[in-house]
Amino acid sequence: MLRVFHHYFSAKKLTFFLAESSAIALACVMGAAACAALFSPAGTRPSLWTMWPTLLGLGAAFVVAFQFTLYLLDLYDLRVAAEDRARGYRFLKAAGVVAMVSGGVMLVMPLLFPVALPPGALLGGAMGALAGTLVVRVSIRALVGEPDAVLVIGDGLKARAVATAIEAGGEGSYRVVAMVNPRTTEEPLDRLAARLDAAYVVQAADDMRGANWVDSLLSCRLQGRRVYDATGFCERVLRRIPVQFLRASDFAFADELTVSSLRRAFKRAFDLAVAALLLGVSGPFLLLVAAAIKLDSRGPVFYRQERTGLGGATYYLWKFRSMRTDAEKDGAVWARANDDRVTRVGRFIRRTRIDEIPQVFNVLMGEMSFVGPRPERPVFVAQLKDQIPFYGLREAVKPGLTGWAQIRYPYGASVEDARNKLEFDLYYVKNGSLFLDVGIIFHTVRHVLLGRGAR
Repeated sequence: MLRVFHHYFSAKKLTFFLAESSAIALACVMGAAACAALFSPAGTRPSLWTMWPTLLGLGAAFVVAFQFTLYLLDLYDLRVAAEDRARGYRFLKAAGVVAMVSGGVMLVMPLLFPVALPPGALLGGAMGALAGTLVVRVSIRALVGEPDAVLVIGDGLKARAVATAIEAGGEGSYRVVAMVNPRTTEEPLDRLAARLDAAYVVQAADDMRGANWVDSLLSCRLQGRRVYDATGFCERVLRRIPVQFLRASDFAFADELTVSSLRRAFKRAFDLAVAALLLGVSGPFLLLVAAAIKLDSRGPVFYRQERTGLGGATYYLWKFRSMRTDAEKDGAVWARANDDRVTRVGRFIRRTRIDEIPQVFNVLMGEMSFVGPRPERPVFVAQLKDQIPFYGLREAVKPGLTGWAQIRYPYGASVEDARNKLEFDLYYVKNGSLFLDVGIIFHTVRHVLLGRGAR
């Protein structure tokens, strides 16, 4: 794992992404140059030197087009990418999308830029980019290797929770090779780790009283293996902080929670800039949405609802109305799948998250940030604080329109969902930064385009 501005991300995925970027760019340039030389009439073939800036621009365009399409189809999830290598279904789907885009560009470009590209360069670039992508996809295991082996020390509740978290959130980069009770095994842990070729050793025993195997863990570390306790592994590798492993001291001694005034100022400036940009781009469209809501059902265009914000203070959140005006005549309830209280227009704006855009005004007023934990209603917050340890830690930062939990976990509508989402919120509370905020916004675009995580 690599760490940039407090945030951890996979070195394997970065290696894979950069290798594919390089392959697409190189193959695209070579294909474009070859086809330009082949299809240009005799005596008019441009020299490679004069074509070089154009070829570089073409390569960059195909890198963006291919990799963004592959990203939309989850093909940078290493588990999905490895499975798709045999069938190629998602890869062919991505290639088809890029082919259609390229075809449209080929038709339009002569009208807009009549001398921009030599004959055949666009076709050659597209074929080269496809070939470069295919080469990398076929050789994925050669590039990133097999999933890293994880040796879990313990076989109780904590160990099983770690194994389940790896299966659910490891994205094919990790596999549990053994769960061992150190009190019953005769083989020293360092030898066992060496025999299993474990890249990670995770201490997840439920009871450590009388444990005398710390020297073996030190030996594992000196062998070059990464040794973590359950909390550290989940935070650094799975990028969530499990509530059942958490102690108050884990946050009390965390330097990351000390936020400087300069960092707060940068985050506020970032929020204002993004909010202003979003309002400027979407303003005319929002007028159409408001008209559609008014025509579709009786009631106001907007509704406001009390939510809990920074430090437990309450504020009123603004949204486009997506439900009937009598939706909560019997009291507050969780939103549910196929909710019959949702209007026809409301179903569309909830799925595309257009109903959330008026929260930009809450951002401008300083009540929310663009990125942060999802704001909850005080009635639910009171219930969840009683049932989930450390739930109040979410209030250490401002709530956001989008957040780490929103892009990492499906829409939550139960106490158990709230517990799982809290683990991602706690990761953001501890490791949040502008770097992570930009990444979350980028991932949110995919969720909006694909209609994920909304009800």
